[in-house]
Amino acid sequence: MMEDTYYQLEEALVQGFQTPEEYQAYKELKEHYEEVTGDYSFSKRELTSQLEIALQNHRGVDFEEHEKEEYLDLVQKLEEFDSSLATHYRQLID
Repeated sequence: MMEDTYYQLEEALVQGFQTPEEYQAYKELKEHYEEVTGDYSFSKRELTSQLEIALQNHRGVDFEEHEKEEYLDLVQKLEEFDSSLATHYRQLID
């Protein structure tokens, strides 16, 4: 059953979200999947994707202080799932 859920989550990410309701349904399914399996790869992927986009958009340009705080909040969330990955992104942002 959880294997099916994994593939549903993968498919949702590939297709993207057209409405807030679709994203909310994905989020609820993801939270249930993570709770049952202990596999936080989807949350890690979401956070690292957001951080990668931020870093690409700021190549050679310093983050404004409010942006830096926002991205460091994402890093803090990532810390819950993968401390070494969080350290990597923290170094890139600071």
